[in-house]
Amino acid sequence: MVLKGCLHTHTTCSDGKLTPQEVADAYEERGYDFIAFTDHDYLLKPDYLAVYSGVKTDMIIFNGIELTVFLKGYLHVGKVSGDSDELYILNHLGEYGLPIDQIQDRLSGISQTYPIDAVEITSKGFRHSEYEVPEIQYPKIASDDMHAKVGIGRAWVEVDAVRRNRDSIIRAIRQGEFWNCYI
Repeated sequence: MVLKGCLHTHTTCSDGKLTPQEVADAYEERGYDFIAFTDHDYLLKPDYLAVYSGVKTDMIIFNGIELTVFLKGYLHVGKVSGDSDELYILNHLGEYGLPIDQIQDRLSGISQTYPIDAVEITSKGFRHSEYEVPEIQYPKIASDDMHAKVGIGRAWVEVDAVRRNRDSIIRAIRQGEFWNCYI
């Protein structure tokens, strides 16, 4: 079953412009099947999980967080929680301005702390094809890294999931059973 989704969104629980409910409504209106709330760790409001759990939608909602990690500069790692599994994504490679060998070095270092499962080859939904190379040996996902309504739907993944649930989506991403889509 093919499911359309975004694994990197921000809400008013950190620096996003829309509430979690407004984010869910906007993605659902655009035909998405799942999204992940991945607000910034250092900006999180204390009650963020309660706010997330109050969202009413037919979509699958992942709770997540965008972790700020310092390794020869800062990196953002998206931690997306399923029902019993977690997915770790090195976010927006293009924003670091690094050549492939330095990205590989950062991936090697960060994987000592976090089990990186994928890398995000978009920045704010714009494709960075220079990172779509075999030297980066991780599944490469697209996302719109939504902070405001204008950013919704620039890039997404379509996942070939065995079941319509969080852990099945996570497994499909890890196994590369998805397609990146762009407007």
